[in-house]
Amino acid sequence: MLYKVDLPNAMLWIQACALYQIYRRYYNQLDEFPTESNTNMSVKLPGLPVFSADELPSFVLPSNTVRSVDGILNTVFHSLHKVKWVLGNSFLELEKDVIASLNDAGCPFCPVGPLVPATLLGKEDNDHDGYDIYKANSESDCIEWLNQQKPASVVYISFGTVLSMSVKEIESIAAGLKSINRPFLWVVRSLENQEFGFLEEIKEQGLVVSWSPQTKVLSHPSVGCFLSHCGWNSLLESIAAGVPVIGCPQWTDQPTNAKLVTDVWGVGVKLKMNSEGVISGEEVGKCVEEVMSGPRSEEFRKNALQLKRVAREVLADGGSSDNNIKMFVNEVISSCSSHSKQI
Repeated sequence: MLYKVDLPNAMLWIQACALYQIYRRYYNQLDEFPTESNTNMSVKLPGLPVFSADELPSFVLPSNTVRSVDGILNTVFHSLHKVKWVLGNSFLELEKDVIASLNDAGCPFCPVGPLVPATLLGKEDNDHDGYDIYKANSESDCIEWLNQQKPASVVYISFGTVLSMSVKEIESIAAGLKSINRPFLWVVRSLENQEFGFLEEIKEQGLVVSWSPQTKVLSHPSVGCFLSHCGWNSLLESIAAGVPVIGCPQWTDQPTNAKLVTDVWGVGVKLKMNSEGVISGEEVGKCVEEVMSGPRSEEFRKNALQLKRVAREVLADGGSSDNNIKMFVNEVISSCSSHSKQI
């Protein structure tokens, strides 16, 4: 026999609040989005800037072919009435306008982040999950190399754990790095399976690895900018570390996150694709120079350091995310107490 318990539900949203708003309005058909007959239309949603089609998440575009994810998102955003709390991996001061818009519309969004490793928040590392000799050696190599570089001089490049760069993309980045002659730490995950001759031309200029301790790298004083695919976890880590970003988004939420980097937070720039839909070495070099030493470089760094400070404050006692966590815990306790009395 089955019994209906009526326990309250909570959902943890692990992307930006901006994505939550976009998907909520798309799957509930509250606004018009690009269609096959109007693929290039712009979209303006409450609490968000105007998005061109290529700045929207790929799942809301007519070109989307990943229908399995589309189905999951559709189910989620048609089931929100079953959820009492939506907790978000973001923080109020990072996405203030869109969070306020959701709350005003009666769709409470409770940011409890940034959910990042404690070391990025100036706390001790209590990670004792295991010891991997390969990773330990790679970590040692990365940190020892960074220790030899000048402050804020290194370009850190990583496209996350899922995406694999094409040979053309790797070649373009290598050409761009060679043209500006700046030190770099570059994570190329396919390094063990292939040989890239053009990497030999710049091997004395930087360090190429197949894995890096990203949070420690971003926290290192030698790192001056982060060339990233703009996945949400990587962006939150760069924000918590106070590092400016060069966005190279590929799909899903990444184009939207890159828009936040450039137009909302003002902590970096986005690489532009050429007519063939790929980045050029010239564009890579131009964007690195723009972030590292261009007219707006001080602005990017100032904004990034400001967000770093706020990211720590929100999780400290009395901060906005700390207060939201306490409120959630108290409401859960209250709900459980009420449920016990009913039984």
